[in-house]
Amino acid sequence: MTEIIAANYQDIILNTARIFSSVFEIMLAFLLINNFFKPKPRLKKIDYIPFFLLAAGIILLQEYKDIGYIKYILECVFLVIMLFTMYQGKVRHKLTASAVFIALLAAAVIVSNVIYSLLESNMNVSADENSPFSELLRLTLSNIIMIPIAVLISTVLKDRSNGGFAFRMWIGLLIVPAVTLITFSVFQYIIETYELNQQIKAYIYLSCIGIIFINAVVFILFWFNQRQFVIKRENDLLTSQLSLQETSIKNLENAYNRTRTFRHDIKNHLLTMNILAENGDIDEIKKYLKEMSGIIDESSYVRITGISAVDAILNEKLYEAQSHNITTNYDVMKMEKNSIKPVDMCIILSNALDNAIEANQTIDDPDGRYIKLKMYGNGSYTVISVTNPTDKIPVKSSGNSYITSKKDNENHGFGLKSIENTAKKYDGEMLTKCEDSVFTLVIKLNALS
Repeated sequence: MTEIIAANYQDIILNTARIFSSVFEIMLAFLLINNFFKPKPRLKKIDYIPFFLLAAGIILLQEYKDIGYIKYILECVFLVIMLFTMYQGKVRHKLTASAVFIALLAAAVIVSNVIYSLLESNMNVSADENSPFSELLRLTLSNIIMIPIAVLISTVLKDRSNGGFAFRMWIGLLIVPAVTLITFSVFQYIIETYELNQQIKAYIYLSCIGIIFINAVVFILFWFNQRQFVIKRENDLLTSQLSLQETSIKNLENAYNRTRTFRHDIKNHLLTMNILAENGDIDEIKKYLKEMSGIIDESSYVRITGISAVDAILNEKLYEAQSHNITTNYDVMKMEKNSIKPVDMCIILSNALDNAIEANQTIDDPDGRYIKLKMYGNGSYTVISVTNPTDKIPVKSSGNSYITSKKDNENHGFGLKSIENTAKKYDGEMLTKCEDSVFTLVIKLNALS
């Protein structure tokens, strides 16, 4: 058995290395795509066919050396098909991503050839381009060079992912097949340089099998952790939706209790006005009616957007603001035909208004407390703007997110992060500005096709 393995060790190791190199390129393509695009919701099994075509295409094309840039063109075609069938985003962004991936492969090949030439001239590396070690070294250099280039691309273009695994975790996973290729290259160099008996060569190959097994275990564990991560995100979303439902029920209960209280007091108000009317005190009646108008305004449910769930949140938050002597001003469009899901709109508005109310409570002068809410747009986009005073300049962390000023920072500071994550669901963005003790939050949401 060992003699058979040893006799074919070159073909076995070389083909295994080619497959690992192909797996590396597939993972790199998957990494870059997921770093800049969001998968389409509710993908079916048939939607994953382009990904498997890309994987099979790269693996099969890895066997051929003389097809030049045809390989990269075919890879680009597979990549474009995968982008358009599995991911959301604009057409020009998807075409740009395909071009970036092909440029990455080409740059890695060019740089690896330069490095190989230097090794060949300065370190007496085998000059035979057809030798197994030569091909292994080229594959290894090319894949290793792709890692820093991919990091550079993602750093320059910024992360637009959908909240999945951190980029550094993907890089850590990419290092596994890269180190495997390095190990195979070292084994091949030892075999070609030193005279080894067949049994030692067989042991080297068996070691390669062990390394392959370790790679498989790492990939399976990563896949399992990713599934757990997705399940956790879905549970967090369901928890958030449940919390909004509970808040909505509480808001309706509060509104109902205020209405009952007002209806109970209306008899006393009518009795008072009747007495004033009998006394002919017209001025006092006008004054009393003006005061009652304010009470009615506070007790009434105002239809603002036309969507019950969103209006419930707005009514409760505006009432809460008024209870803290905060002046509220809103200019809101009707949203019956808006494509934004009510639950997502509630997440944005509840977090934004909660932050605005909390910021106003730190203002000592009641006359300086205010909240300005604007919502406008059309069928293709929606813009939400919330403005409030602040007595502190918000501090940003290294990740460009704001640091909460509350003592219990472990359970706070998620408001803006939740808003930003919701905006990303609609290929939108969240902008903040703090000037002259005025904080402005702007959220843009795009309609999903």
